[in-house]
Amino acid sequence: MKKRLSRVLNFFAFNLLFFALYLNFIHKDSNTPAPISAKSTTASVQGTVLVSNPEQYISKDMKPQGSVQSQKLSYN
Repeated sequence: MKKRLSRVLNFFAFNLLFFALYLNFIHKDSNTPAPISAKSTTASVQGTVLVSNPEQYISKDMKPQGSVQSQKLSYN
C-alpha cells in the first residue's frame, strides 16, 4: 500500500511540475498588455533620384576642387 501511495504522489508531483513549467514558459497570460513596439528611426531607401541642380545640395563650406579625383577625396 505504501508503494502504491508513493507512485500516486510521484505521478501528481510530476504533473504539477510540468504544469508549472507550462505556465511559466509556454502559456501567455491574456491580461497582460501587448509590448509597445518602437518605430524604426532609420530611413528606408527605395531608390535613387537624379537631381537636376546638385550644386544647391552641396555644402557651401566646401570649396570646389580642380580635378574630379580631388573632389571625390574631399567629399569622403
